[in-house]
Formats: sequence, C-alpha cells, structure tokens
Amino acid sequence: MRASFAFVLVVAGCGSSSSPEPDAASLRPGVEDSSEVYKGTPSANETAFWTAVRDADDAGRAAAVAQLQADVTADPSNGYSDFLIGASHFMPPRALLAALAAGQPIPPGGGGPDPAAAPFLANGLAHLTDPFYLGFDGGLLASLQLASGDPAGAQTMQTAIANNHAATSFIAVLFDLQMQNTAKALDDMYALFEFCNGAPLARDGSAAAAYAAKMAAGSLRHRECYSGFFAPHGSPGELFIMADLHALNGQPAAATAYYNAIASAPDAGAWPLAPLLSRRLAGTQAADLGTTSLVASGCGTCHTSSL
Repeated sequence: MRASFAFVLVVAGCGSSSSPEPDAASLRPGVEDSSEVYKGTPSANETAFWTAVRDADDAGRAAAVAQLQADVTADPSNGYSDFLIGASHFMPPRALLAALAAGQPIPPGGGGPDPAAAPFLANGLAHLTDPFYLGFDGGLLASLQLASGDPAGAQTMQTAIANNHAATSFIAVLFDLQMQNTAKALDDMYALFEFCNGAPLARDGSAAAAYAAKMAAGSLRHRECYSGFFAPHGSPGELFIMADLHALNGQPAAATAYYNAIASAPDAGAWPLAPLLSRRLAGTQAADLGTTSLVASGCGTCHTSSL
C-alpha cells in the first residue's frame, strides 16, 4: 500500500439527522465553530459511521456510508454527512493497522486519493460553515485536486489552511513523507505542535514530556491536538510520528524522548500500535520511511479505539 499526502487523519465530530426537520440544520455539526469542543447532534447513521471507525469495522463503515449516501440524496444541504462520505474514501482497512501492530507485511489496497470522493467533498464544502470541518473537507478536496493537476487545488488548500491550521499542517507532513523529504516533514510536524502549544518548542526532545503532559490535560489550543472521542488515540499517534521523524533525521535522543513521552498518555496502554512502540524502544524495529508514512497516513493510528 502506498503512502500519500491524500491520506488525512480525519478527526471530526458527529452530524445531523438522517431525516432532518426543516428547522434542524442549526443543530448539525459543521454549522458552529467546533475547533475546541464538538458541537452538534448526530443522526443515527452518522453515529453508526463513527462507531464503525472506532471499532475498525470495515463492513459496518461501508453500511453506514451507504445509508449516508441515501441521506444526502434526500437532503443535499447536509454538508457534514457529505464530508463523512468523502472522508471514508481515504480510510485504509483494518488490516493495515493490524499489520503495523504485528510487524507483518502490509496488505495491498485500501485508502488513497480516490476521485469518487470529490463530489461529496465539494458539496460538503458548499454547505459547511464550521471552520473545523471546512478545513478538513477542503484539505481532502485539495489533495484530490492537486493529485490530478487541477490548478484549483492550491486555492482550495489555502482556504482550508485558514480554516483549520491543525488539520492542514498534518496534510503537509503527509505530503513531505510522500516526497521523501523527512527534514521538511519534521519541520512541519513542529509547526503543528507549536500551533497546538501556542508557543515555540525546543527541537532536541527536551520539550517532549511537558508537551505530552499538556496533551494529557487537554490544555492545548485545538481538539485536533490530543486524544478525544473521535480520535481516541490522537495523542500517542502524534507523539509517535514526531518520534519517528526525529529518528529518520538522525536524532535518536530526541526520538527516544518522544517515544518515552507516549507512556504519559492516559490511553497509551490501549493504543493499537503499542506493540510497534515497544519494538521501537527495544531497538528491534527501527523507524523507516515506509512504515512511518503508513503510520502517519493510516487513519486507524489515531481513530481506532482497539483491535
């Protein structure tokens, strides 16, 4: 399976009813700014979608997406459901996360820049008003546009960055890894962490423990910056990627500091990639560009509760 900047960690809230009342639109996620706390009332089908994502239930997610497609056919103004449908096209199957955890060969297929997502993302972008989702939806759509050579992609991405800097910073990391530019990926990962922190961070690993403590306390500035319901292992995932990037850039002490910092995350013990972390710390599976790219681009790294 190839890594791509179009694989985006899709951290999101829950959305509207499947048969919304005419006055229910204001209750939907995707309407009010939810950058700090989730806002909105989910429909049964949107709830089913996120339950399947958290459970790494590929069949359940496919069934939920089919229901959401019927919902947006009935109500094209439901931008949040459109966003979920589009985002699902970027989510690799459970088998990827299981293989990474077990240190087994990566199965082929799943995830990537699927053009079939574009109409749903475009419709979502036309109806969303929450900057949190405008940034994610726009980032995903821009990745498809850029991959196809569409000149509109640059402007779509710039608008997405203005709406959700956290999400689009991570998109930059994924693009850097696709380009095999690990130095730029590390710089962009620090851009994300420093945005979350609200202040610069030392780049020698000495800030790792304090930053992880802020993650655990939920005291960073955006809900993309640490674990939450929709990304139950966001904190370990982000810290691990930072550690791997230091390792890939020949900075083993900083890498070890970030690997060790993961232990302070309340959800660290249940993290599906805890076995991979153990192998990193034991020196039995060193970071390599391919694995790091898959950890970063595989949505299950942060969004799957357990395997």
